[in-house]
Parts: sequence; C-alpha cells; structure tokens
Amino acid sequence: MRGFSTSAIALLAALGSASVPVAAQARASAADVQREAAEDSALRVIVSVARRTLWVVTGPSDTLLKAPVAVGSQRSLAYGGHRWTFTTPRGINTVLGKEEHPIWVPPDWHFVEVARQRRLSIVWLHGDTTVALPNGSSLVMHDMRVRLETDSSVREFGDTGEIVVDGKMFVPPVGSPNRRFEGQLGEYRLLLGDGVGIHGTPEPQSVGHAVTHGCMRLHDDDLAWLYDHISVGTRVYIF
Repeated sequence: MRGFSTSAIALLAALGSASVPVAAQARASAADVQREAAEDSALRVIVSVARRTLWVVTGPSDTLLKAPVAVGSQRSLAYGGHRWTFTTPRGINTVLGKEEHPIWVPPDWHFVEVARQRRLSIVWLHGDTTVALPNGSSLVMHDMRVRLETDSSVREFGDTGEIVVDGKMFVPPVGSPNRRFEGQLGEYRLLLGDGVGIHGTPEPQSVGHAVTHGCMRLHDDDLAWLYDHISVGTRVYIF
C-alpha cells in the first residue's frame, strides 16, 4: 500500500483548521492525489544508494530494467582550503540531457587525488603560464594548450591523461583541450545537473560498488538500454 505524500499529510492535518476553507482543502487534496497517480504511471528511474541497484519502472510496479550501479564512495578530500565529499546526492532529479561519446572535463579534485596517489606536487597552469624546468626546457601555455619547448623542438601534449614532468603534475586550466579526457565515461551519459550523471566506465569491475565521486556508473549493455529508452525530462529518484 502506498503512503501519503508529505503534502497530502499536511493537507489532512489542516482539515480541522477554520482558517482553511473546506472547498480549498478538497481541491488541493484532489490535485495532490492526481499528481501522485501521474507519477505512479510514468516511466521513471529509481536508484538505491544502499543497495547499489538501479531500476527502470513504469506503472505502479512494472520493472523494465534492474541493474547494478556504482555510487559515491562517501570519502572526503581536502586541499588548499577546499573540501570535497564524494556522495551520490539523494532526492528527485530530472534527466536534463543525453550525450553520446561524452568527454570528461576533470574537476580540480581529480588532479589533487591523482597527485597524492602518485606523490607528485601540483602546479596549476593559467592562460599565460611559462614554467622553466631544471633541464633548460620550458613548459608553456600556448593557445590554451600545454607544450614542452626546448632550444630545438616543441612537443604538444595530447588531449587525454595527466601531464607529469620532472616529478610534478601540471594542471591545465578549464577550457584547455588538455583537460578533456576521452573514454572515461563510456558510450553514453545521462545528465542530472550539478555535475552528476549516469554513465559508463572503463573499469567495469567497479559497477556495484561505492567507489565513484558522486556519479552513477553502469555496465555497457545496461547503459545502452537506458540511453535508448529514457527520454529527457524523465524523473530519477535516488534514495
């Protein structure tokens, strides 16, 4: 049996109040019931963080897909006055967009995390940065790209992977092609806003575990099904 919504309970509690007209209470209660009925009949995505499971449901309880999902690790990371906690946010969300072959633009926490794992110091690059290196070469930002210049050559770094030179990790600014990582999110991504999404992973063994930085990861086949069947505007309930 389905319980009352919070708004319905509030309306029922107000029935004895002389300050709210009975007719208005009835109309509001009827509207709430209609809204709940519409939500119950609509196609929707449901994610249990505790069970690390995703369902696609239509009607009162018809399950079209049940799949393991990776969720936030609950870990925290602090650096330079910033603190990040990697949780999958609970609540009611909406699919705001869909992408094929999504490109990942790593946030600052990614570079902090990798640098600590590899025991590297961090150098934050800007649009006009030039860094002199001990061997006489220079790391230079040119047209938002990072390149290594010597007296006789110029080497541009690729568009994927961290830039590590002389025991330091050099972090390009947001907007640089060097801060666009391909192949990290699988073939598809469903966008929920605030940097949170449902996407794939090159680490399929992570699916079903609490290991992400907040997003939800699916296996390739489940993700492809979700991308094909879930439209922009679909509700996503995370609890």
